[in-house]
Amino acid sequence: MEPQRRKVAGPVAPSSMKAARKSFMVTNTDTNKDIMCCKYTEDTREIAAGFTDGSIRLFDCMNGNCTHTLMDDECRSYPGPVTAIKHRPVSKAHPISNTILSSYVNGCIKCWTYKYNQCIYTIREKRQTLGLCYHPRFTKFVTYGDDAKLNMYDEEAQTQERTFYSSQRKGIIDGHTSRIFACVFNPKSHHELISGGWDDVVVCWDDRQPFATKYFTGVHMCGEGLDFDKPGKQILTCSWQDKDSIQIWDYGSCKLIETIVPDNHNCKLYCGKLVPQTNLAICGGSDANILRVVDINLKMTECSIRNNPGAIYCIDFGTVRRKPTKVPDTYKKVSEIQSIPRVALVTGKRLQIVDFG
Repeated sequence: MEPQRRKVAGPVAPSSMKAARKSFMVTNTDTNKDIMCCKYTEDTREIAAGFTDGSIRLFDCMNGNCTHTLMDDECRSYPGPVTAIKHRPVSKAHPISNTILSSYVNGCIKCWTYKYNQCIYTIREKRQTLGLCYHPRFTKFVTYGDDAKLNMYDEEAQTQERTFYSSQRKGIIDGHTSRIFACVFNPKSHHELISGGWDDVVVCWDDRQPFATKYFTGVHMCGEGLDFDKPGKQILTCSWQDKDSIQIWDYGSCKLIETIVPDNHNCKLYCGKLVPQTNLAICGGSDANILRVVDINLKMTECSIRNNPGAIYCIDFGTVRRKPTKVPDTYKKVSEIQSIPRVALVTGKRLQIVDFG
């Protein structure tokens, strides 16, 4: 009889040893129309979903029931898909207001108080408004669209402060030349933000400068696939392209740090975010319709959900609602799945919540 092995043949990646310990719970809410975007409310008890007919519905996170429908006469008369839903970042200076801000393809930006199903105010832009982003500290937000411009507004005064755009000088890249689909503020700066879109350029802006200060190329953005790390020194890009779809960039020099190929399943990505206080990123897209949890350091997929009913256009983080579990010391340094908050995502006509761990 041949001797039996007592050890694994060859080196084994640490994350593979805990594969049997990984699990996640998926909660589905199916609707009758395609969903374009989603956002947790400020208290994370409900999720707002934006539909192609211009309506916004809020769903209870506990039972999946629709609690509110936001749609005024203007949305009914001039329907346009909802492109983004956001709320002001919650802090001691900015308490919970029970309001959300939404943008539409027809150029409208509407602020809703969802408890009373009422629109507080409307801003109308003469373009297709493709998204919006709140300033992390001030009562300001930026909208962006198909005219290659970003508009900054003061939320309290409901007035436009300035516009970010290219100087259009030959041979100089200091702005966008096509549709913009993503924008995010630097968490460590009051004045700096970045944006990306169809022109394959990620542009770095400073609101104290007339035009863009720096840029890097080779990133085709079709959704909210930009994110800063907490120190504001590195940028995650999740792009809609066959190759090099997940990359990490240095913000200071705008140079590529690394390209991450987590597995053999190609997927053009619409959206992606870094998970706070971990080395993980969550991203989703089209073609294979995969939602991935990627370990940036190990450059591998920790877990994934495949064969979703449609492309994943948007994701949002909730809160970690479970108690931390004790795990052996051998797993503490490699397993961060338990630290992932609940993730809401839209795929086709389905609103989905994934609870990892």
